[in-house]
Amino acid sequence: MRLNGMLHTVLRNPIWLAAALLGFLPQSIAGPWKMATTPHYQLFSQLEDADSRAWMRGFDQFILSTSSALNINIGALPPLTVVLFRRDKDYTPYKLLRPNGQVAPVAGQFARRATWSVVGMARDSDNEELERTIHHEATHWLMSVDQERQPAWFSEGIAELFSTFERRGDKVNWAKPIGSHLFTLNQIGTMKLADFLTESSAIFDKDTHTDRFYAQSWAFTHYLMFSNEQKRRPLLVSFLREFKANSGEATVEKVFGAQLPELEKDFHSYITQRRYVYMALPVKPAPDPPALQPAPEAMVEAALGFLALGANRTELAREHAQRANSLDPATTGGHEILAYLALDKDEFDAAATHAEAALQRGSRDSDQFLIQGDSYVRGRNADKPNADRLRVNMYENAINLNPRRQAGYQRLTEALINTDKPREEDARFLALGLRAFPGDDWLKLGAAIVDYRLGRRDSAKASMETVLRTDGTLDGQQRNYALQVRRGWLVDDMNRELDDVRSRRDAKGGRAIVARYRQLLGADGELDRYLREVDSSLELQELMGSLDAAQRAGRRAEARQLVEQILKREDLPIEIRDSLQRLPRGK
Repeated sequence: MRLNGMLHTVLRNPIWLAAALLGFLPQSIAGPWKMATTPHYQLFSQLEDADSRAWMRGFDQFILSTSSALNINIGALPPLTVVLFRRDKDYTPYKLLRPNGQVAPVAGQFARRATWSVVGMARDSDNEELERTIHHEATHWLMSVDQERQPAWFSEGIAELFSTFERRGDKVNWAKPIGSHLFTLNQIGTMKLADFLTESSAIFDKDTHTDRFYAQSWAFTHYLMFSNEQKRRPLLVSFLREFKANSGEATVEKVFGAQLPELEKDFHSYITQRRYVYMALPVKPAPDPPALQPAPEAMVEAALGFLALGANRTELAREHAQRANSLDPATTGGHEILAYLALDKDEFDAAATHAEAALQRGSRDSDQFLIQGDSYVRGRNADKPNADRLRVNMYENAINLNPRRQAGYQRLTEALINTDKPREEDARFLALGLRAFPGDDWLKLGAAIVDYRLGRRDSAKASMETVLRTDGTLDGQQRNYALQVRRGWLVDDMNRELDDVRSRRDAKGGRAIVARYRQLLGADGELDRYLREVDSSLELQELMGSLDAAQRAGRRAEARQLVEQILKREDLPIEIRDSLQRLPRGK
């Protein structure tokens, strides 16, 4: 998000309220909209065509150059919708809110979920920071290719570095010094790094605090990336890596530790210098933008609904979604928004209903398939015939739409470990996931289980051993499950070996097999009782065989001793006990 230094509030006048109650939006919002679809985003604009095309030309230039500088695969990004308002007052109802509920003074904002992202901003004629706002929000979108959590200071800092993007001839540059930020830091002062680095939000109740956080985010990111880069950049990389799995406090301690005071002193010196290094790169030429077309009302309503949803303006998002459905019953966006709203309120059956409606209308949002898949295990579809297979199919449809998304593979793994008869096609989906996410041990576990059930037992067992030999990415519950599966496979192996020795009436060999597997299984509890029962049954078979051999050889004393030994067993079946008790006991 970008600040514009002005606070706008929503005026709830009676005319506006009456229009809302009638299901209409204010005339300023419902005014003429144009749209264009480019290879990288979909634009909805209130601007004149020439202004919109100029905006797209600059935005495309930024996308191509910045994605190249950051080594970002644009195809891996969630689809982007851009909403350009003509006036800031039209944009105000969609703005983010401060923690105290007041409207945040932003000139633009970015919001994303796994399957969609949206940028909203206003272009007033006196808005001198429009270009910086565009570049800031676009950087948030580009950086969202990494779906792991990022610290607030870096998220805003890197966006501010690229907000200065400009083209000069055959070169583009970024990370130039921002005078207003340096002025703010020198006038107000900086936050202590220990507090700054652990702050979870860039928006504060006071403008001065918010201004300082943005300024310090830009300055500290610039400091780590450009001051003595051979020494500082590894610290930035380490911080981002550690932050993905740890709290801010733990990350600060692990990465900076005792050197934090020295680092803070050096940072303060950095922000008082007169000259700053910045980046210059060859230009990446952008193609001419497409022609703009009148935007269908239902599509505009859906775009505005997603913008409101991204700002947590839930009631406004609901109004837009319902109006989109009313204007065009075949639209998908309205039902997608309503599914998200229901899911956010933990109204799962309602979410599944809207997800199903969106999919029936041709939705390309993989989240809708995930919601529908979930409904076959914990929702209104759970009791349907063949629910397990239908669940798997939904997750695989989600993967087909978005093969780079880890959540689809993880859901599919969970579904397949509960499927007794997987298909070869299911195994290929998990193989695709492992190529995309080779470090995901949950997917490795799922692939091993599917391989085992498809008859590839040796490769499955080898994969399982690999997963269990490392600490890996399994949580405690997943690791315990993997251990249980491995035990089950070992028991299966033991039983197959026992079937072989039983066919040869080799009870003694069977007991040796049980003893060997007891060492492998480390049995306790229920499994220990099972092994004892199997061993006891084999021991009885061994005794009965010895009794039969003694009787056949006429070794009566040995036979009588064996009978007495067998009769003392508490687990002796009643029919065998009766048969032995009828045997003569004389000499």
